[in-house]
Amino acid sequence: MNIENKKQIATILLAVGLGLVATFLTGQYIQNNIAQQTKVLAKEYTQQSASLQKELELTKKDIGALGQKYEALVKQVQSQPKVVVAEGAAKAQPPVDQNVFSVVMPPGKRALTIRVDTLSAVGGLINPGDFVDIIATLKVPEDKKIVEQGKTKDVVTVLFQDLQVLAIGTLFKPVGGADLYENRQKAGALNVTLAVTPEEAGLLTFAGANGKLQLSLRSPAEQERQLLQVASWEALSNYVLDKQGTELLAPQSPEKPSLEEPAEGQTTEEEPSGPPIQIFRGGKEL
Repeated sequence: MNIENKKQIATILLAVGLGLVATFLTGQYIQNNIAQQTKVLAKEYTQQSASLQKELELTKKDIGALGQKYEALVKQVQSQPKVVVAEGAAKAQPPVDQNVFSVVMPPGKRALTIRVDTLSAVGGLINPGDFVDIIATLKVPEDKKIVEQGKTKDVVTVLFQDLQVLAIGTLFKPVGGADLYENRQKAGALNVTLAVTPEEAGLLTFAGANGKLQLSLRSPAEQERQLLQVASWEALSNYVLDKQGTELLAPQSPEKPSLEEPAEGQTTEEEPSGPPIQIFRGGKEL
């Protein structure tokens, strides 16, 4: 191997060595740069996290302060007296005393008091807030001609259903207890105030003046109204036969006479005029 070749080999080796050194130094620089940037990013992240944490705490404090202000406003509104505003009115009405009887009145209803004996008031077991049906035993005139003579017959029927009891005597808030019910039993009669419509008020007053009233207590879960027939011997007989299978020998209702007597020379039924109608089918008279 001549000297020229040795020089070339030495040059190549030197170049390779310098390349390796440059590669190593470059890798070290890159690693140091990455480490330094990582430290800077970590520091910035820590600073930003601390700043966000402070902002979050301040936001929580602001929300807590707003919540306290809201609760204070709610309490202030609740502490103010309630007012009743009439429909279509621009100004509020004066506050209503919660101890007066009118506060229990349902809208559109009227308070009407009837006096019934304790037994007819479910033994005195009814309370304000209950709902009742009213059964009436009415003295109904037999017909128009006997009204003036005062002859009547008793008719038992359910007049009204699902009427709200507003008060018993002067009590219009629901209370109970054995002592209260025993005192009612001893009273003999009770003043029962009901919530009725204006029309029901007039009819109920008329029925009370012409018969006897009795209350039937309803379940609070029942609000339906049923179509009921007038109680009579015939209705009782049909009911017992249908429900019990027992035939009750009850008197039948008499035939109602005609309200107007025919004039002389007239009959109660009109006599057919003209020839009778004949019906044929297939050439044969039916």
